[in-house]
Amino acid sequence: MLTAADAPDVVEIGFGHGEALLAYAEAHRDQRIVGIEVHTPGVAKVLAGIERFGLTNLRVVEGDALVFLDRIAPASARALHVLFPDPWPKARQQPRRLIRADVVAVLADRLSPGGRLHLATDDAGYAAQMASVCGAHPALRGGPWPAGSRPAWRTVTRYEARAVEAGRAVVDLTYERA
Repeated sequence: MLTAADAPDVVEIGFGHGEALLAYAEAHRDQRIVGIEVHTPGVAKVLAGIERFGLTNLRVVEGDALVFLDRIAPASARALHVLFPDPWPKARQQPRRLIRADVVAVLADRLSPGGRLHLATDDAGYAAQMASVCGAHPALRGGPWPAGSRPAWRTVTRYEARAVEAGRAVVDLTYERA
């Protein structure tokens, strides 16, 4: 298990092609950052970006985020980012969604007091589920950002740009651990 002293400051779960992860790591070179992704092509792109930008503060894990999170000490991460997870839009697929009560319990447990969980989606139904599940967790306080706004640190990815071009509204949600 990674102790609080060894744990990453920021963990991004499901970084896709890694645009947001690389931009964040480049802008926050003083933070220890870990990105987790299951798809090899995205991992390869981020590894190439680490080399291209000379990032010594970013590590990559290829695999299941929940398995990795089990290795992080409770109350140790300053921030967890879950940006545009698969919305699994069909009713029969929705149990596969990442942001659900059991996962939020693990995420909240890994956050240090005052640590932040940041979520983003372009699926209105998933945004409502995220708000409901995170809002119900007793250690988390927060909610959606005002419509049409996002935190300055969050880079707009190609996926997000396509969603906006298609007319889908992007919802950012931020929760702080009490």
